[in-house]
Amino acid sequence: MRERSAWREILIWLIGVLVGAGLFNLGRWTGRQEVQLQEPKTQPMEFQPVSNPRLERNPEIPAQPLPSVDFWVPIVEKVGKAIVSIESEEVLPGGQNAGSGIIFDGKRGLIVTNYHVTEDSRNLTVILKDGRRFRAKVIGGEPHVDIAVLQIPANDLPEAKFGSSEELKEGSWVIAIGNPFGFSNSVTVGVVSAKGRSLRDEGVFLDDLIQTDAAINPGNSGGALVNSKGEVVGINVAMRPGAQGIAFAIPIETVSDVVEQLLQHREVRIPMLGIFYEMLPEDERQRMKVPSERALIVRSVTNGLPAEEAGIKVGDVIIALNGQPIRDTSHLRHEVRKAAKRNQPVKLSLFRKGSIVEVSVKPIWVPIRQLLQRQ
Repeated sequence: MRERSAWREILIWLIGVLVGAGLFNLGRWTGRQEVQLQEPKTQPMEFQPVSNPRLERNPEIPAQPLPSVDFWVPIVEKVGKAIVSIESEEVLPGGQNAGSGIIFDGKRGLIVTNYHVTEDSRNLTVILKDGRRFRAKVIGGEPHVDIAVLQIPANDLPEAKFGSSEELKEGSWVIAIGNPFGFSNSVTVGVVSAKGRSLRDEGVFLDDLIQTDAAINPGNSGGALVNSKGEVVGINVAMRPGAQGIAFAIPIETVSDVVEQLLQHREVRIPMLGIFYEMLPEDERQRMKVPSERALIVRSVTNGLPAEEAGIKVGDVIIALNGQPIRDTSHLRHEVRKAAKRNQPVKLSLFRKGSIVEVSVKPIWVPIRQLLQRQ
């Protein structure tokens, strides 16, 4: 009886296992069917483009044109037409027989150049850029400022525009156009190295010169120093022998003054206070405790001229002019010229031994030859 009961239990257990396995597989199959019924049949969708999309855009900033690397080219083309070559049958000082000039009045055929280009010359020939040649006549000249005016029998000529050297700063770009060693319309580029330089060699009275590192060689004399606006701001006058990158030009304001006087009076007078001055070096300014960042120091006073009569002394420091802080030597020169033309005085603020002294000085016109006789 016990053996039957054991086999019965084993049989029941096996049947239970089989039934459980069947139910389990049935459940898995049923679950798969439900999932397949619930999942929709997917079909490929056609692409539907979005029409007229609305995009948020930032307001566009107009692009600024970049400066051309060849910005000198149109300037040279324009100004170069007014630069002439001047040839002499005689050898000029420095061993050259050629120089440069600038047409400043195309209707009357008037040309400005350096005096030494015309010095002791009986026959001068002007050659235009287009190759035309004309015999030139000397209208007037002043050796002590090294400026002369020529005239050729031609009209309707290209002419250069005169600008202002007052706006030039140290580091300003300039170009020199001339005929060095007979190579016509040669162009060199440089910067303004300094202003207010003086050259007083061999009786030449040149003050407030522009110093530049633009290459200037024999034959460049009388040519143009041009700013980045295409305006003539000076006339090339000299190079320092043996030096590299040191050349000078006469400010165009001085040139214009001299030309006007040569055309009207055949002599040159300059407005004078009667002082020789220069920029005060920084070490001297600090040592003297001058209350101004820029100042001019008086190095000499000419006897019998307005500055002496007004009580200006050697060593006085000019810190203001007509109520405005002094900028440089050109500032004083410009205001003195303007006051002389108006027959008015200039008001100077002087720093003297720790005190401020106010003086009023009226410039006078002095023939330059007379001025040099005093020295």
